Amino acid sequence: MTLSYRRLDTCSRRLAYWLKGELGACETVGLIPRNELTSVVAIFAAVRAGYRVLFLSPADPESRLRRQTEALGVTAVLRSAAVPEGTFAGAIPIPEPYDLPDAGPLVAPVASPGDDVFYFGTSGSTAASKLVAQSHRNVVSNAEAVRRHHGLVAGDRLLGCLPIHHVNGVHFSLMATFMAGAHVVLAGGFDPFAYPRLIERYRPRIASVVPSILETLTTTWRRPSLPAEFDYFVSAAAPLPAATARAVRERLGARVLQGYGLTETTNFSTTMPPGLPEEDVERFVTGADVPSIGVAVHGNEVAVLTRDGERAAPGETGELCMRGHNVMNGYARNPAATREAFEEGWFHSQDLGFELRDSSGRAFFFVTGRLKNIAKVGGESVSLEEMEKVLRGVPYVRDAACVAVPHRFLGEEIVAAVVHAEGAPETVNVRPHLLAAFAQSVVPNRVVRLDAIPRTATGKIRRPELAHLLASS
Repeated sequence: MTLSYRRLDTCSRRLAYWLKGELGACETVGLIPRNELTSVVAIFAAVRAGYRVLFLSPADPESRLRRQTEALGVTAVLRSAAVPEGTFAGAIPIPEPYDLPDAGPLVAPVASPGDDVFYFGTSGSTAASKLVAQSHRNVVSNAEAVRRHHGLVAGDRLLGCLPIHHVNGVHFSLMATFMAGAHVVLAGGFDPFAYPRLIERYRPRIASVVPSILETLTTTWRRPSLPAEFDYFVSAAAPLPAATARAVRERLGARVLQGYGLTETTNFSTTMPPGLPEEDVERFVTGADVPSIGVAVHGNEVAVLTRDGERAAPGETGELCMRGHNVMNGYARNPAATREAFEEGWFHSQDLGFELRDSSGRAFFFVTGRLKNIAKVGGESVSLEEMEKVLRGVPYVRDAACVAVPHRFLGEEIVAAVVHAEGAPETVNVRPHLLAAFAQSVVPNRVVRLDAIPRTATGKIRRPELAHLLASS
C-alpha cells in the first residue's frame, strides 16, 4: 500500500477528528504501533488532534506497559490492528482512516515549541521512572539535522525496517523523510530473504539498519547487487564492529555510516559524514579498533568531558555529553532523575569515549564503554540492575547478578547468575518471572547457578570477575 503526502493529510485529518470525538479532552494517548501505514497515520493524527503520544512496544509484557501508562495518567491506549488484542486489555483498535467520514472543522491545537509531544521508555526499565519527554522543538530539530546531514531531498528513498515504537524508527524513518518531502519504504521488520528484494524493487538511496542486520546480510545474501542509486547503510542502536563495516564494503560494495544517539537526545547526536575520503574511512572506520560514531549533527553540541567537567584532550577518555535543541525536556514527572542527568547545561550520556581530529580540525567521536550498567541487546537498552531486581524477587533466589557479553548478531547478550536460597529445589525456573517484566528478545538464554556473587566489601557487584566466572562455568 502506498500513502501519498496528500493522502496522509486527508487520513490524518479524518482520524484526528475521530480521535477527538472518541477520546475527548485527555492530554496523552498511548500508542502500540506496528510498521504499517495506519500506525503512521495515527502518529500524525494524534498530534493534529492536540494529544501527546506515549509510544509503547508491542513486544513488552502488559505489566510493563501498564506501569508506563499509569506513570503518565494515560487512560486511552490505541493499538494497531496488527497488534494482538491481548497485548493490552482495553486498547482501542485504530480504525482504517480512509474509511472514516470526511472530517469536519478541526481547530488546530495551541502548542509551543518547548511543549512535550512524544514520550518514550528508556533503558529497558521495568519501572516507569524514566519516560523521556521529547518536545516539538526536539522532533523538528532532529529531523532537520538528519535531513541536512544526509542531504535528503524530495523524491529520495529511505528503506526502514526498524520498529516505529522506537526513536530511530520514528525520527529517522518517518520524521526526517517527512521534513525532506522524501519517501520511506517501511518494511514490517527485517527478513533476511525478503530484504534484498525490497532493495531491488524500491531502489532506495539509504537504508536504516542495526549491526546485526548487516551481519546477517553479509552471510545470507548470496549474490548481492545494490542498485546504482544506493549510497550507504546507516547503522545505529548498537556498536558497529570494524569487521562488519569491512565485510559490508567487500561483500556488498557499500559503505556503512555509523550513527549514535539516545532516546534522551531524540535519536541522533552524531553520524559519520557521507563522502569521506578513502584515507579517512580507513582511519576512522574500517581500520579502527573501534569505528567512529561520527561528527556532531546540526543543532547540537557534543563534547568529551573529564570527571572535573573539563573538555578532554584528543584521544583522552571521558564521558560523552550533549547539549542543544535535540536534548529532551527531561524525564516525565521525575525531576530528581532529570537533575541527575544534567550538569552545567550538559546532558551526561553515561557513555565513555574520546575524540580525534581530521586534517581540517573536525572532531570525530568514539564510544569505548559505559559508566552505567546497561546492556544493548539487538539494539534494545536493558538495565542489568532492573533485571537483577526481578531475579532477586523470584522464590528461592537469594542473590543474583547479570553481565553483558559480546554476541555476533545481537551486539550483546545477557548472562544471569543466581544464588539459591537454603532449601531451594535443584532447579529454580526464573524465566517466567523475567518474561513478565522484559521482552522475550532480551531475556537471558543462559542462567548459571553460583555459590556466591562476587562483590566488593561495600556490596557492589564485581562484574569483570563475574564475567570471568560465567565464561569458565
